[in-house]
Amino acid sequence: MTEKRRLYRDTENQKLFGVCSGLSDYFDVDVTLIRVLWLVAVFAGGTGLLLYLILAIVVEPKSVVIAKAKKEEKTIDDSDDPFAKYDK
Repeated sequence: MTEKRRLYRDTENQKLFGVCSGLSDYFDVDVTLIRVLWLVAVFAGGTGLLLYLILAIVVEPKSVVIAKAKKEEKTIDDSDDPFAKYDK
């Protein structure tokens, strides 16, 4: 089964809020390229700053996303086996 890609803020490799690091993981691109594109967007019209702040508020940190994915994976594994509730 293929692993589902998830968008998160990478708080381990952050400069401000980790938005660029999370985007670089999601799109599998170098983080420096993402940061340069953000700077261009900020200086080109200022909309990059607004979008960055929105993403910093809306997108969850990596630890939260991983915890949710593990919980989701566990519930999926339990639902596959009809007798799993009797094993406990």
